[in-house]
Amino acid sequence: MNFTANDEQRMIADSFARVFADAGYPSTSGNNWCALTELGLTEATFPEPRGFGAGVSDMVHALIECGRAAAPEPVIGAAVLPGIALTRAGSAAPEMPEGTVCLADGKNLALKDDVLSGTLRVVPCADEADVLLLCLADDRLAVVPMAEVKRDTYRLVDGRGAADLELASVKLADGAIGGVVPGMAEWLRDVAAVTFAADALGALLALREMTQDYLKQRKQFGRPISSFQALQHAMADIYHDTEHFLSLTHFAAQTCEGTDIALRMRAVSSLKRFLGGRIRRAAASAIQLHGGIGMTEEYALGRFVKRVLVADMLNGSADAHGARLAKLIAEETRAGLQEAPEQEKVA
Repeated sequence: MNFTANDEQRMIADSFARVFADAGYPSTSGNNWCALTELGLTEATFPEPRGFGAGVSDMVHALIECGRAAAPEPVIGAAVLPGIALTRAGSAAPEMPEGTVCLADGKNLALKDDVLSGTLRVVPCADEADVLLLCLADDRLAVVPMAEVKRDTYRLVDGRGAADLELASVKLADGAIGGVVPGMAEWLRDVAAVTFAADALGALLALREMTQDYLKQRKQFGRPISSFQALQHAMADIYHDTEHFLSLTHFAAQTCEGTDIALRMRAVSSLKRFLGGRIRRAAASAIQLHGGIGMTEEYALGRFVKRVLVADMLNGSADAHGARLAKLIAEETRAGLQEAPEQEKVA
C-alpha cells in the first residue's frame, strides 16, 4: 500500500510546515491560529463553500507536521474533526453559526424534547471554541453555542487547551440538530483516534531525529556515544517502532474512508494498542538515551513525549481497544466455524 502524499496532500502539509517554521517551532506561544486561518488551513475539512472537504487521509501528513512542530494550536479539535463530521453528515448536518467550532462526543448526554443535559470530560480545544458541535448517541449532530455551556478550562499535559463542559437543560434551537447518519458516532471516535495518532507520529519523528543528533554529538571516553553498540540497538528499536507506527497510522486513516467497518475497527484498535505499548516505550527509551537532560522541563524533548502520551490517553485506552480487538477476533472466529460445516456439505 502506497502511503506517499499526493500533490494536494503535500501542498496542505507544506503550508502547515511553513507557518510553523516561520514561527520558530517547537514553541508554546500558540499565536499562529490567525496565520493558519488566513491560508484556509483551519477549514480544509469543512464542506463547501466554507472549505473543500479534505478527508482523513488528506490531513494525515499535515497533522504529522503539527506534531513535528509541537504546535499548541487547536488544529485537531477546532479544525480537522468538526469539518470532517460536517462533511460526513452532508445534507443531514445541522445549521452552523459563525465562530470557532469544537467537536465533542455526546454519547453520555441525555436528550429529551430537544433539551440536552449532562457533563462532558476532557474536550480538546473547548477552552477557546465559540460553538460546540456534538455527536449524539443516536448518530445525529447537534449544535450548541458555548455561551449556554458551563466550562472549566485547563491545559493538557502537552500544553494544548481543553475543558470539561456541563450542559444543564440546554434547549436546542430550531435547526440545531441534524438528521441521522448511521454509524456516525463510532466512526467519529475512530477518526479522532487516528488524527491524534498522526499528530503523535509527527512528534515521534521529531523525537527520533533529536535523539539521533544527540547521540552523534555527545561524547564519552573520547568518542561519540552513537558508536556504543547497546545505544545503537536502542536507536534501531526506536526507528523500527516509528516506521511500524507510520504504516499503521496511514492504513487506519485509509480504512476510515472505506466502507468495511470491521476492517476499520481492527485497524484503529491495532493502532491504539501499538501506540499505548511500543510507542510509549520508544518515547521512554529516547528520554533514557538523553540521560539527565532528557528529564528537564526546559528541554524540547519533553514536548514531543507529552504529545505521544496525550494521544495514548484520549479516545480510548490501549486496554479498551485491546478488548475491542479481542471481541472482533472472537466474532470472526465464530463466523468461520459456522461456515466450515456448510462448505463441507457443499463439497
